[in-house]
Amino acid sequence: MSKNRFLGIIPARSGSKGVKLKNIRPISGKPLINYTIEAALRSELLNEFVVSTDSEKIRQIALSAGAKVPFLRPKELAEDHSTTIEVVWHVLDWYKEHEQKEFDYFVILQPTTPLRESSDIDNCIKMIGQDSLSNSLISCCDATHVHPTTMYIKQMNHLSLYDKSAKMMRRQDFEPVYLRNGAVYITRVDYFKKENRFVDENPLGYIMPRDRSVNIDEEFDLKVVELLLKQ
Repeated sequence: MSKNRFLGIIPARSGSKGVKLKNIRPISGKPLINYTIEAALRSELLNEFVVSTDSEKIRQIALSAGAKVPFLRPKELAEDHSTTIEVVWHVLDWYKEHEQKEFDYFVILQPTTPLRESSDIDNCIKMIGQDSLSNSLISCCDATHVHPTTMYIKQMNHLSLYDKSAKMMRRQDFEPVYLRNGAVYITRVDYFKKENRFVDENPLGYIMPRDRSVNIDEEFDLKVVELLLKQ
């Protein structure tokens, strides 16, 4: 593990449609992004991590929480159509140009999954570090409760099965399925630079419990996180 260098990237743009300013919304007394920063700080296997943001306000909050924020992301990389791929390129290029540093892997830690723990980060790093054939890893959780065979498409007032070949099955007969939860992505840098993508066709899967897998996309998710933190 020691021969590989892992760079954490926390992407936190200021714009948000579903939840306004969600990356810094207060959750149980502190900004949302702080939970991810604190997990990254406690990680024993990240060589370092950086927050990529276009907002001076988010930058100051992240700095106060102990994060490294050496630059503001260009505005053109913080639009609704901007991609995480573009953000990663910008971070890798910045490190190479300004600090003469290159890494073997990057680890994307989205602020919108605040209940991931430092142990999740380190276990993911161990998992991919011990598999020299894998190019990427994603964290996920069990999704049998929303199994594809129970899903329908609405057409006018009627429903039709999403999977036309699906049959009515008992829940205990479902084949396990997993949902990407957004907590941790890890990608080999040389693969990323060659393919310009950070998840390949067969990524490693790190399974997390559902109660640490809440991904904040709407106000309801904020309420769920608040309740879980109180417990």
